[in-house]
Amino acid sequence: MTRFVRLTALLLALLMLACVLSSCDWIDRIKLHLSSSRETTRGIPEDDDKEYIDLSKAAFTYSPYYTPIRSRHSYQLLSDGQKALYDELYHHVREVYPETDDGEKLYKTKQVIIDEHLLSSADIRVTAKALYDDNPELFWLSGTIYQLTDEEAGYTAVQMRSVFSPDDITSMQNTLTAEVNRFYADVPEGMNAYQCEKYVHDFICKKCDYDSEAAELHDTADRDANAYIIYGVMAENNAVCEGYARTMQLLLTGLGVDCVGIMGDGIDTSTGDTELHMWNAVELDGDWYYVDATWDDQLYTYRRYQYFNMDEKTMSKDHTLSPLMSELTEDQINGEETKSSVSMNIFLPECTATRYQYFIFECPHLESFDDGGDVKDSLYRAALDREEYLTVYIDPKHLDYDDAIDQLFKEEPQYFFSYVHDVNGWLSEYEIDNSNLTYFNNEERSVVTVMLSYY
Repeated sequence: MTRFVRLTALLLALLMLACVLSSCDWIDRIKLHLSSSRETTRGIPEDDDKEYIDLSKAAFTYSPYYTPIRSRHSYQLLSDGQKALYDELYHHVREVYPETDDGEKLYKTKQVIIDEHLLSSADIRVTAKALYDDNPELFWLSGTIYQLTDEEAGYTAVQMRSVFSPDDITSMQNTLTAEVNRFYADVPEGMNAYQCEKYVHDFICKKCDYDSEAAELHDTADRDANAYIIYGVMAENNAVCEGYARTMQLLLTGLGVDCVGIMGDGIDTSTGDTELHMWNAVELDGDWYYVDATWDDQLYTYRRYQYFNMDEKTMSKDHTLSPLMSELTEDQINGEETKSSVSMNIFLPECTATRYQYFIFECPHLESFDDGGDVKDSLYRAALDREEYLTVYIDPKHLDYDDAIDQLFKEEPQYFFSYVHDVNGWLSEYEIDNSNLTYFNNEERSVVTVMLSYY
């Protein structure tokens, strides 16, 4: 009896881990899958009749104005054994077998052997998540992983699975590369990190529509895998939150701005219902901020920045963070206690800064009714461009929000109408219609948006 068969009989089972991260769910199909009795010298039995197809890396042509970075925060938090596995997988997941296994719709990637490290199922699961968290361009990877640990020989064999065939991956990667390169070719020069972030955010919101049908089918075999990856956004203009977040990460790091994906729950504040969700954290001038392009992709453009560079306190009103991997037990990571593994984050930056919150950073501040200079100046610039909306930040350090709304629009002297009157005196060819103003409250962000019309 060979070493493989002997150890399989005594110690081992081929454990198939399914940690499929969907738009708003971890779909965890955990099965015990015994290997066949086919002999092999080492590792998981391989097919001999066909060779693995070696896929090339995506050949992105980045903008000459910016220096791309590779964000590997999850990798840095792994153990030595997990890092060794990550490094091997990073190279070998580009070798994909051309045919599916019997009874499966997935394609094997080349197995890797990790010597001198015995990795548990939780180790494998964490490493696979770190690999995909750091590398959204590896869009073909599923959460199905085969693992074989030989305690006597002191090695672990791991083999991941691809959702797509090698031919499909090549075709999709060619299309994706062309679209990504087109994006970088159109990027203007001279933007700072904040401007790069906003440029990518707006590009995704304008290009992509939220795929509600794919979200509803996330836990069925009929779901559209493309909606969960960067291909859905860049090539098909339809995606769910995972696609939005991974595309944000890919494009922004290509412009030299650090960006990671964040797992958690989105909360429907009207009902209290929660749904697993994914968004991003972005680093600006040494501080981290949350940005949720999915929830910012709204019909009304004045609401496009509701979740742009939020701190944790503000974001927590309708977003809840998944726990850190370091806070979980192996059973929780594997799902042995709850039948399915919990949603988790490996890297979770602290987001406490407010400087670059969109409404604080970009909108005119109202601190005093009598002056209103910042508001009037912004209103004048908006009128020159015939802007449809003006959003004003009511500075909570100086004014009570409800009282400010009353004095601006309801109670004499209705200050906002006096601001419009002053601005109209600066305009020559047309005026803001003072009799046709509509405003929208947003107390959570301490802003009010006024819809403008002209005559």
